[in-house]
Amino acid sequence: MSVEERGDRFRELEEAYKDYTVYDQHYERVGRVDDLFVDENDQPEYIGVKTGFLGMKSTLIPMEIARVNDRRKLIEVAADRQTIAEGPAFDDDEEITRDHEARIYGYYGLQHPGFQEGTGGYGNYYASDTAAEGRTGDDLAG
Repeated sequence: MSVEERGDRFRELEEAYKDYTVYDQHYERVGRVDDLFVDENDQPEYIGVKTGFLGMKSTLIPMEIARVNDRRKLIEVAADRQTIAEGPAFDDDEEITRDHEARIYGYYGLQHPGFQEGTGGYGNYYASDTAAEGRTGDDLAG
């Protein structure tokens, strides 16, 4: 896949979730999607959700526990609001490492599928310029 095709696909995904609201398992509003992280196959792997009173913190949520409702532009997460709000945060200056992914998945009681195969983490993903574009977690709010 060329850099241009990859960029087009990521922009398409970015637009798809940019206005979505995230709710917990009790249908309490958690926040809005502000980041999207995709795997090496351009499939959504995590969403970043601004939480808290002023939306100052971005919490990463594995798509494995999320259900997307495109018709209503919302994402329901199989966890309660407090669990999500206290989940592993992400800073735009931070790189998602294998350890960070393990913390995220472990926090939600999941095992990252890539870890079983000896893969996982974004380190290898950043190894080539063509792949780096899709894993930056570009801001969807703006």
